[in-house]
Amino acid sequence: MEFLTALVNTLEPWHWAAVGLALLVGEISTGTTFLLWPAVAAGVTALVAWRFDVGGGAQVGLFAALTLALTAIGARYVRGRWLAPATANVHLNERAAQLQGARGAATVAFVNGMGRVRLGDTEWRAESADAIGAGESVEVVSADGPTLVVKKAS
Repeated sequence: MEFLTALVNTLEPWHWAAVGLALLVGEISTGTTFLLWPAVAAGVTALVAWRFDVGGGAQVGLFAALTLALTAIGARYVRGRWLAPATANVHLNERAAQLQGARGAATVAFVNGMGRVRLGDTEWRAESADAIGAGESVEVVSADGPTLVVKKAS
């Protein structure tokens, strides 16, 4: 316990600046914003310790209070308003799932429920329960691997 007390009493502003910088590097590496708030708290603690002559215990208390306050504020306001929620891009890496509801045109007549459709600049293999002729408008219902399930567009 004496060692810890002696360590806290020797804290100087540059210690807090180094901690803040290390946390900021960690934040840049992860990009989660979880380390951003302690990094900012360490920077503010360094500025306060440099400007005002405060003891090590007060510096640790200020750092702890700022970390808690900034984390609570950041989690509520910054993550919710400035950063997109995690559910915004549910199908980010699922191209076929992103196509659900998209409209295109059949490039060939469907035979036995199988055919091809053009969506944008890509031609897809497709299946449908509807009888679809070449050039007819279709809508994507779902995807089964690389095959799109389509229906006649209404």
